[in-house]
Amino acid sequence: MSDKNANNVDQIRDLIFGNQIKDFEAKFSQLNDTLSVMEEKMTKTFNESHAKLQKETERSLEVLEKKIDNLSSTTQRERSKLKELIDSTDDNLHEQLLNQKDEFATKLRIMKENVADDSKKMSETLNAMQKEIQATLDKGLSTLSDDKLSRDSMAQMFLDVAMKIQGTDMAAMLTEEKPSGK
Repeated sequence: MSDKNANNVDQIRDLIFGNQIKDFEAKFSQLNDTLSVMEEKMTKTFNESHAKLQKETERSLEVLEKKIDNLSSTTQRERSKLKELIDSTDDNLHEQLLNQKDEFATKLRIMKENVADDSKKMSETLNAMQKEIQATLDKGLSTLSDDKLSRDSMAQMFLDVAMKIQGTDMAAMLTEEKPSGK
């Protein structure tokens, strides 16, 4: 009986709710189909978006790699240019320093030669003056006799020696003074 009762209850339920359950089952089936279609569309859209995003990411990475390569190349070229400029400047400065050193050495040699020439001339002048003084002294001594030397003669002789050391001639001075004194 219990099977009969259960069967009866099912039949009663079918009679009372039969159409509604069929409608619900049809709607659930339709919703399930719609959800399946939407799931497929969403999966497809997600996969397409993922693929598109992956392609764009790869393309962006390629662009970034190219930019990095360009920057690296540019940086390397700039480094090379700067190194060449530094080397060129260093060579120019070295050359200028060598030229200045040579110029300084030449001027120093010329100055040494001039000093040597001036020293030689001064030595010759001093020797000539010494000979002149000696000659004047010898002349004065030879003119002296056994007589006493007067103070005036001695003063005159020393004055002549002093004038010759200064490079002036006593006779020329005396001739200049006489016309102006008259």
